[in-house]
Amino acid sequence: MKLLHTADIHLGSNTYGRIDPETGLNTRLLDFQRCFEFMVQRGLDEDIDLFLFCGDAYRTADPTPTQQKVFAECLKPIADAGIPIVMVTGNHDHPVSFGKASAIDIFGYVSGDVHLFRKPDKALIQTRSGPLQLLALPWPIRSMLLSKEAFRKKSPHEIRDVIEQLYIHFIDTTVKTFDPALPTVLAGHFSVQGSDLAGSERTSLIAHEPKFLPGHLAPPPIDYVALGHIHRFQNRNRADDPGATRVVHAKDTPVVYCSSIERISFKEIDDRKGFVLVDIETDGAEKKTSYTFVDTPTRPFLSLYADARTHPDPTDRILQEIAKVDVTDAIVRVRYHIDEAQAAQVDARRIREALAPAFVIAAIERTVDPVERQRRTVLTREVSLHVAMERYIAQHDHLASLKDDLIEAALALEADYLAKRRDEE
Repeated sequence: MKLLHTADIHLGSNTYGRIDPETGLNTRLLDFQRCFEFMVQRGLDEDIDLFLFCGDAYRTADPTPTQQKVFAECLKPIADAGIPIVMVTGNHDHPVSFGKASAIDIFGYVSGDVHLFRKPDKALIQTRSGPLQLLALPWPIRSMLLSKEAFRKKSPHEIRDVIEQLYIHFIDTTVKTFDPALPTVLAGHFSVQGSDLAGSERTSLIAHEPKFLPGHLAPPPIDYVALGHIHRFQNRNRADDPGATRVVHAKDTPVVYCSSIERISFKEIDDRKGFVLVDIETDGAEKKTSYTFVDTPTRPFLSLYADARTHPDPTDRILQEIAKVDVTDAIVRVRYHIDEAQAAQVDARRIREALAPAFVIAAIERTVDPVERQRRTVLTREVSLHVAMERYIAQHDHLASLKDDLIEAALALEADYLAKRRDEE
């Protein structure tokens, strides 16, 4: 049985975009659409049995009609092919207010074999390759708990503990009802402890959100755990993954974050973006799971840095760094470092001309080291030349080694001057 696992599409993340003159749409929306269409076509080419979306369709819970239209158009070929679609709501899909519809609820009413999950649930989904047992764990909605009297006075930490206990109990009781011979998948949107975060998430994830261990999520007979919420591709049940916590089972069930399909910001500049193709092979009671990460055709992000402080021509130094890479159709950020005295030498026009092939110049940022300001030597008529020279030299480090010679020469000049004055008188 072949599955396509994706999440965190975040349509509407339009930073660094502009209006496309041919379509009137934001160019970044078109970037996300291109990656989405590539993913869908790859799924059709692979003849997948199920399209599995694990939350966060849009940037916000109130997407524009245009964003909803793009998402539906991208998903339509999957529905038209008769492939079941599973959609689990994520934290960006949920409105803040209790009782309001989520951003993806509408897909439960469109044509096609769509299975939408807003609450923990299980389902037996019929595919062309046979039935699939699904355990769905969408983003835990705090407002649903807080609407109950028993939970209203609990602290955020206590609410987190309650949610973790409820989810773990639900998993443990549900897997006991599954047929161990059938392909079985857990699909969820939440955090797993120790996950390697994408750069954009390091300051955005909530301290009191529920977190689970891989062992909580992968008890038999679960064959694959499909996750959304963390934007970096990783298997949390592999010891060779960065920061992974290895959990020993009869088999090492993959606990996978599939990543997002496009970069949101420069904080994700080094992250691979794509989706995961999953294959669950069954042979009687024996089952084997394999998966492959597929990169999407993302828009290149380039961040360039030039230290020009010791260069005689700071503009040339910056242009040297730009020349090292192909900026064509990329979103480019240039940062350079200069001394204050070099500021007037930087030719912004030449830098922008060198970046002309770029898709967008996100920023040209400079760091300037100020010229060290020397404290002015304060002298009065009553101060002797010897003292004056000592004070002056003390304010100029490069003269320190010449102190004695300079004072001696100054005093000699003073003596000559005074002798001449006496002779004239």
